[in-house]
Amino acid sequence: MGSRSKLSSGSLSMRRIRRSTTHKKACKSQNLVDVDGSSVSEKLEALKQLIPANNGEIKADQLFKETADYIVLLRTQVFVLQKLVDFYGSNTDQNPV
Repeated sequence: MGSRSKLSSGSLSMRRIRRSTTHKKACKSQNLVDVDGSSVSEKLEALKQLIPANNGEIKADQLFKETADYIVLLRTQVFVLQKLVDFYGSNTDQNPV
């Protein structure tokens, strides 16, 4: 029984810590301020600047979709370039023309 009470009091204190941490996170999210002091809207604006052909006002969910599509495009370009390098290789044996 003694070890059970120690376990219960330990888990109770962990719950209090988690609850306190969760409450602090909820307060920060309501203020829309991140740990580094920048707001969510500032980060969304920075993301908008990274995505090409962004036309004016865009909702966050559409911005995330366009970001995901752009990441897929970039990964595809890297894959194709890697295959071209594999195909043509780096011929160091030949004299440059």
